[in-house]
Amino acid sequence: MTGESRDRTQRAQQAQQARQTPWSPFAALEEVGLLALGAVDLALDQVRQATGRGEDVVRRSDLRELVADGVRELRARGELASKRVAAADDDNYLELMARRAAERRDRADGARTPAGAGAGAGPAHA
Repeated sequence: MTGESRDRTQRAQQAQQARQTPWSPFAALEEVGLLALGAVDLALDQVRQATGRGEDVVRRSDLRELVADGVRELRARGELASKRVAAADDDNYLELMARRAAERRDRADGARTPAGAGAGAGPAHA
């Protein structure tokens, strides 16, 4: 039965296509023009909305602080991203961070002990 219903659907589609008016270049041109105008109207609407949001931001009294916060945030993100990329080239990022933490701990331990007392003892981490 599914084959019969599929055949009926195909025949109905063919009959509908036969009833449609024949292709004309003017109708196609009109369709393309309407689609283009719709796309332009949509784009202009988005520009109008973005302009309105931009005006709201410019009117803020804390704009300078907002921009400074944004710049600091972008800089911090950039530093983290560059560290991830550089660490991916050398070693595993987490392993690199663990090594740095161990080095900081060793330096802090060395600063607390008298000079020469911890020399040659090896790394303090297990």
